[in-house]
Amino acid sequence: MYFDKINAFEDIELLLEYGFKNFFSFKEGASISLKLDSNCPTNISRGLDFTTVLGIKGANGSGKTTVLKAFAFLSHFCCDSFSDKLESRIPIDSFYDSKEPSEFYSVFIIGENTYTYELSLTGEKVLSETIFRKKASGKKIKIVHRIEDKLIPTKEFERLKAIKLRKNASLISTAHQYDFNELEELYLYFKQTIYNVSFSGLHEIPYDISLVSRFIKEDKQRLEFVKNFIAKCDTGISDIRIIEIEDETKKKKLVPIFVHKVNDKEQSVTQYTESSGTKALYRNLPSYHLILKSGGVMIVDELETHLHPHLLPKLIELFLDPKINKKNAQLIFSTHDAEIINLLGRYRTYLVNKEDNESFTYRLDEIPGDILRNDRPILPAYTDGKIGGIPRL
Repeated sequence: MYFDKINAFEDIELLLEYGFKNFFSFKEGASISLKLDSNCPTNISRGLDFTTVLGIKGANGSGKTTVLKAFAFLSHFCCDSFSDKLESRIPIDSFYDSKEPSEFYSVFIIGENTYTYELSLTGEKVLSETIFRKKASGKKIKIVHRIEDKLIPTKEFERLKAIKLRKNASLISTAHQYDFNELEELYLYFKQTIYNVSFSGLHEIPYDISLVSRFIKEDKQRLEFVKNFIAKCDTGISDIRIIEIEDETKKKKLVPIFVHKVNDKEQSVTQYTESSGTKALYRNLPSYHLILKSGGVMIVDELETHLHPHLLPKLIELFLDPKINKKNAQLIFSTHDAEIINLLGRYRTYLVNKEDNESFTYRLDEIPGDILRNDRPILPAYTDGKIGGIPRL
């Protein structure tokens, strides 16, 4: 997750759907929808036609992380691909030895407009990029179409033809680099994505606690958010203080002091003896505050890492509570925790399975019949293997 990824953006922004094909273990591809229909119970939809939370479940090696990688890749490619070296390979991988291109799409709302972004490419070059726009009172129109190094825009976007395209960079990233503002709101939309996955999978290197401390101390609301959440998690902590120290090289840095109350006396604990779970919360909660404050999409692989399972509902609830999540920030995550499936329900859970080394995924409300019902817990059907998504041991 990257603290510098987000800028404030006043208009409503929502991810409705994204999909991919011929990407890692997904040969035929997948579509991931955050849209809700009239069949969704009101206790889940809260009267909205979209969800702010989506969970991805499946066995080890099934392809859960790939589902998350797909949108993380789109975010990187649309925002940062121009920064890659000219000769760099595009960071994707196709289904085993497939020579076919990989394909991606995303449908999202910015203000009153609904955009569809489509991309076809190989590891060597972009084959095509297409952007559609649908205004609130209009029809869906193709506004820009790219075929390798040729650009075909509508008259409104004619100026983009002056851009020199690169084979390994997106049009959106390139336009931003050259200060063409025609696609800037799309750039800002994808820029408002925080993720902890990359080409190689989960980013497992913990964030430098001194850097995190500096970021937390910059904003009083952020500091209070982190302190209050950790205190509510019953870790025995009553306060967190950030102090400045000198390291062995005489360089000044900020570090946290975790204050515990023992027999009505304050006991200070440093990062070296504090629990791994508390330190994981301290490192990651600033990202949650950032996305909730600004809006956007947060992609988290293995949400439960270093955390007690009982903390997962508290993290998810941050995105479900409209008093906290005023910008409709969206959380898409994977987890091995089984019980969370009852909290998410049919409309907010995707299961990933793999057969003959090919992955496929489906949302639970797509399962026909009455195996799953809104008035029944899902966990028994899941653990019994009736709906898939569990390892075959």
